[in-house]
Amino acid sequence: MSTSRKSRILRGEPNERGWVNLNTGDGEELLGSAPGSDAKPILSLIHISDLHICDAQSPARVELMDRFADPHNPISEMVEFVGAYRAQEILTTQTLESMVRTINAIDSGLHSNRPIDFVVATGDVTDNAQSNELSWYLTLMDGGDVHPDSGETDKWEGVASRDASNYDRSYWNPEGTPEGCEDDYPRSLYGFPTVPGLTDAVRAPFKATGLKHNWLATHGNHDALLQGTVPSDDYLHGVATGDQRLTALAPDIDLTQVFGGWTMVGPAGYANPAGGTFRSQTADSRRRFNAPSDWANIHLSCGHEEHEGHGLTRENAERGTKYWYRDFDSVRVISLDTVNLNGGWQGSLDETQFNWLKKLLAETSAKYVILTSHHPLHSLFNTYAPAGADRRIDKDELTEELLKHSKVKLWLAGHDHDNRIRYIGEEGVNGFWHILTASLIDWPQQGRLVELLEEGDELVIATAVFDHQSPIDLSEATSDLKQQTKLAGLSRILSANHWQRRKNNDYFNELAAGEVSDRNRYLRIKI
Repeated sequence: MSTSRKSRILRGEPNERGWVNLNTGDGEELLGSAPGSDAKPILSLIHISDLHICDAQSPARVELMDRFADPHNPISEMVEFVGAYRAQEILTTQTLESMVRTINAIDSGLHSNRPIDFVVATGDVTDNAQSNELSWYLTLMDGGDVHPDSGETDKWEGVASRDASNYDRSYWNPEGTPEGCEDDYPRSLYGFPTVPGLTDAVRAPFKATGLKHNWLATHGNHDALLQGTVPSDDYLHGVATGDQRLTALAPDIDLTQVFGGWTMVGPAGYANPAGGTFRSQTADSRRRFNAPSDWANIHLSCGHEEHEGHGLTRENAERGTKYWYRDFDSVRVISLDTVNLNGGWQGSLDETQFNWLKKLLAETSAKYVILTSHHPLHSLFNTYAPAGADRRIDKDELTEELLKHSKVKLWLAGHDHDNRIRYIGEEGVNGFWHILTASLIDWPQQGRLVELLEEGDELVIATAVFDHQSPIDLSEATSDLKQQTKLAGLSRILSANHWQRRKNNDYFNELAAGEVSDRNRYLRIKI
């Protein structure tokens, strides 16, 4: 395994349809001052985030909303980015399997020989908060037989259809164009390839390797809310487990209504199906939405004594909470649940959890505190709460509290699907480092190594990103559809070519990878 210190995977120059191939470039050494040989390593970890294990055949998904942001759509300038559909979302189980194998090749820290203490996954481990997605994720992380299929087991029932009666040009159809139909937009306008057999290959069962390291789990908005935004109810549960998929909205629907409920801040609502077009598919009760206690219960049922709970406790299961803490020598890791279950994809803390956190910070005897959460600090502004619900805590109130505690040195998060590092507080006076790591579904599909070392009166945080070890050449990635690592390579290639992200290419792709200062760096903070 090599980090991006040795080489980097880069997007090439676009062809006439905007398609880019991938290539490798020179690596990047860590910026900043490296610790000396006498520095004492105290913790070594691996950070991954936003796995988005996806049941792409679920009728509860709302891919139809995504088309409004396609560059060729007349109203796309009004809709910057939706994120309800990606060509590579059919390959999420294979991508995580490839990343697990890559992580298992890492035995020690970034700077020293200290063994890896743990891997932490900071939320959105599922895409649509479904029970079958949660089960696939746990099997991929712990190891075992995984069968990433739902509904009819003899055929693909997602939107990428090879059936002329269900064919839709808005989606990538890797099997090609049915007779009598026109080529889909991803292939005709944006240069996407044809990969015969792919919709069978992505549903094939395989034996997941499982992480060899201890690993910890943090809760994300896609793990609790429909498409990370809408609270479930009886109607939506029926949609998810039922046999009808909404394929088009009513032709005269008010688009302000469509996106009015698809919001960063609650309340949030599902697209209005009235007057819309539906098609039939196979019902599946395994697509039920996760109940509050499911998150803890499934992590507690892994059967691996050395990984018991993956951070979660029996108290979490009894109360339906998802926040926890765990001690590693001189370091206390505190995992926050920043999901606002009232709706909206941005986050906040509930007041009960905030009081728990304040007590924990005040009483801890640990020398250092690391926070993990799904949402980064800047996105904690979704304080919506219906009448009678607990008050929500926003970023300003949380920041004020954290800056009172000098033991807080580092906060790891995801959610934004990009690599980013910044300092919260005033360096040399108070504060901590805030590190975000990219997702496994969008470009650049990376993980991150983090090591903490003591040197004199400073804590040194060494960090570098790494890629899952999968092919970057399209012909190689599609040469054997039975190999999970090759399918993961195809996923990364597709993510580098997401057509919606071409409208503002610098932001959605290259800025997601971050600057070198967001990827490979030595960070220092006073002890």
